[in-house]
Amino acid sequence: MNKNPYNGFINIYKEQGFTSMDVCAKLRGILGMRKIGHAGTLDPMAEGVLPVALGRATKDIDRIGNGTKVYRAVMLLGVSTDTQDITGTIIVEKEVPAFSDEEIRAAADSFLGTYMQLTPMYSARKVAGKKLYEYARKGIEVERKKKAVEILSIVIEDISLPRVTFTVTCTKGTYIRTLCSDMGDRLGPGACMEELTRLAVGDIRIDTALKLSDVERLRDEGRIGEVLWIASDCAVALGKFDGAHMGHERIFRKLMTEAQRRRLRTCVIMLDLGDGYIIQRDEVKRELLSMGMDYVIRLRLGKELMAVSADDFLKKMLMDRYGMKVLVAGEDVTFGYKKEGNVHFLEANKEKYGYNFIPVEKLRLKNGEAISSTLIKRIITVGGMEEAEQLLGKPWSVTGTVVHGRHIGTSVLGFPTMNLEMPKELICPPFGVYAVRLSFLDRDGGETETYDGIANLGLKPTVSADDIYKGRIWLETFVFGYEGDAYGREIRVKLLRFIRPEKKFAGIEELREQLLGKDVEEARQFLAVYQEGRRHADEKTLVFSADR
Repeated sequence: MNKNPYNGFINIYKEQGFTSMDVCAKLRGILGMRKIGHAGTLDPMAEGVLPVALGRATKDIDRIGNGTKVYRAVMLLGVSTDTQDITGTIIVEKEVPAFSDEEIRAAADSFLGTYMQLTPMYSARKVAGKKLYEYARKGIEVERKKKAVEILSIVIEDISLPRVTFTVTCTKGTYIRTLCSDMGDRLGPGACMEELTRLAVGDIRIDTALKLSDVERLRDEGRIGEVLWIASDCAVALGKFDGAHMGHERIFRKLMTEAQRRRLRTCVIMLDLGDGYIIQRDEVKRELLSMGMDYVIRLRLGKELMAVSADDFLKKMLMDRYGMKVLVAGEDVTFGYKKEGNVHFLEANKEKYGYNFIPVEKLRLKNGEAISSTLIKRIITVGGMEEAEQLLGKPWSVTGTVVHGRHIGTSVLGFPTMNLEMPKELICPPFGVYAVRLSFLDRDGGETETYDGIANLGLKPTVSADDIYKGRIWLETFVFGYEGDAYGREIRVKLLRFIRPEKKFAGIEELREQLLGKDVEEARQFLAVYQEGRRHADEKTLVFSADR
């Protein structure tokens, strides 16, 4: 399945003892994704703001890392080390004179403006393809050129000799431990850096930084989208998008057209109310990313987010956090406290806040009924899988990992089956037997091997009486012609036609006769003529009557 489920930047509070790459590695485990990078290295002894790019945001890292940075440092006078910080080997120790506050401040102020700084040997900067610290660890001193950096401000906060605490604002590439060492040399006794906290990178502040434990909690609550932000100007599509159906696709096509015309990134924001999805959340996100969307962000509409005013949601979230310059949305879009945000609100505020708003009219059938999530849910819940496919633009499906069942199929019925537990977030079609097409998936959710089959959706009334499966909804698929071990593999099962309702049989033999006789025959006849992608609705064709 998709190994990059999140796209955007997240503000991490790097704690002492971790390298910046350690933080990325831990986030890969927490978020279950591969593509993660950081903007601006912090040494293991340092703590504070570490902007981290998730998924497709990694291509925008330079937009973050090039910003000015703010640090709070503690300089220890009289101690010089080979690393220029307290973790290194002490080279020289000198007595510290009783400097006046004015002398300390004057030394600090002498570094204001552009200053030529020599890159420390213990650093990740590369020379001849190798990082400087690799040479340093072997005792090799490499010739380096000084580099111009800019110190925008230095504020002395506390002088308790031999320690001096100060806050510095500087440009990218400034080594604060080198600044401490140079200030110590200018004063005379030398110095090293004892503590370092990064307070800000550009507009990214320490008061909004999250510890790794906070990220775990937000992941479990489904609220990661609330803390992500985007570093590029975007065209944004806003809506529930709980099925990515053909009505939604009309919005997505308009979004991509506007983004291309205005040279903006694309961002789809999914307003998530919880259960009742037509298509699984991760599947919707996968489809959107495969369409070429740059960012897909899910916002769980819990109590906190639903209490946000429409004005704050528009300005502080859509514009400030997600870089919105253009908003594309359906004519029934709502957001903010008591759904104050709507088409009229967006039209009324576009000049005030300087964005473009493009409302998209609903796609309708010839009978005038709008293609909507409500309509499609109604069709699916009565088993109209073929009609639903036309309006979704794809077959309705369930995706998941094959799990062990009771092995009734192999040991009793005489044929193996693949079991998926129905995701609780999904709406559920009628219990019963379906003609299906099953595909094994690669790690990114792409389909590889594909097989026809039949599947039973329901509670297993014939074979599950008092076991652990009772009361749980299962999709159990018999795959035609498949031989092998599928346990633990990711599959997608497309329910193409409803054959019959679920029923309780007198025994296993009667069940076997029904499945391998009538059910398989009807499924094979249907699947022999079925062609996926040839039955979809479009804006000019009436495919079926939606009167229900």
